[in-house]
Amino acid sequence: MKRNLIILLVAMALLAGILLKKRSDEKGIRSDSPVFDSTRSVNVASIRVGKKSDSAILQLKDGKWITMKDGFPVDTSKTNKVLKSIFSLQDKEMVSHNPARYSEYGLDSMEARHVVFLDASGKSMADVVIGKTSGSDFNSTYWQWTGKTDVYRTPGNFSWEIPSKDDEWKDRKLIQAQAKDLKTIETVWKDSTGVVFNYKLEATSDSTWKMVAPQDSSRIKKSLVSEMASRFVDMSIDEFVAEKDTNLTKVKIDSPAVDVKVTLKSGTLIEFKASKTLAGYAYTKHPTRQELIKLSAWRFDAFKKKPFELLDAPPVVIDTNKSAAKLVVPSKPNAPIKVEKFPNVKPSGPKPAK
Repeated sequence: MKRNLIILLVAMALLAGILLKKRSDEKGIRSDSPVFDSTRSVNVASIRVGKKSDSAILQLKDGKWITMKDGFPVDTSKTNKVLKSIFSLQDKEMVSHNPARYSEYGLDSMEARHVVFLDASGKSMADVVIGKTSGSDFNSTYWQWTGKTDVYRTPGNFSWEIPSKDDEWKDRKLIQAQAKDLKTIETVWKDSTGVVFNYKLEATSDSTWKMVAPQDSSRIKKSLVSEMASRFVDMSIDEFVAEKDTNLTKVKIDSPAVDVKVTLKSGTLIEFKASKTLAGYAYTKHPTRQELIKLSAWRFDAFKKKPFELLDAPPVVIDTNKSAAKLVVPSKPNAPIKVEKFPNVKPSGPKPAK
């Protein structure tokens, strides 16, 4: 009887141990799990971020993210990062529930970012406050539910990736093409004295070009055109124009200092009309929208070339069988310049004294 009781007690102890371990494992799994279902991220139709007096509202329209204020295209890499970060929030580690310590976690009114996700019907999918990066490991972030006092620390350093201004979300990339996709480059520009220069170049292959205006020539300096093509496809917005920009009165976009037109092999025409340099920037008309944007002036330097600067010097052919020479300019633009020598040419002038 006593032996059976001992066996029973040992069995119960083992069972209790197994149950406790299972419960502990399940708790660990639950606590490491995100507080949101990441599969629902595809249902987010609006993102709202507020910090102090700043705010940004984005909306998904026709499958593309834009700013609600002016419909400007948004950098989708930024929206993807923010969606991933918020849907990865964990509440495994609570560090405080004392509002007096919010400033330590960047959750006070000066630093906190209020993030809200809404679905297409306007229903809230996430409503949280994001603080700063943890100073203990620099690889975790403080956060809390909106309206709640508990502060959590979650894996990931992403607070700085959540902009609170529309301009910080906007897509700055202007050209979705590669250098090999360019077909023609046409430029009209003015130098500092107001003299106008123009030229038009045309690609004959992915890497070779010729001039078609103001003259027809294949003697193109490859390095200069390669730089133009590279600069063009890398065109990006360096700054957005503020409403109270004092330089706007000096911008005369209808009479641009530089006008670059590029035709892609697909037939798409892209044009940049830019002002004279003002405080290091060329105020430029957005190629697909009406508003002005600011591009660093150096972005247009590669296009400010006089036609003759784009051409290699023609080859010179010297006839060594002649005793005197003259230059013969060819009638065809691409023909080489020849040097012909005249036979039996005697020097002119008085004879030297004996």
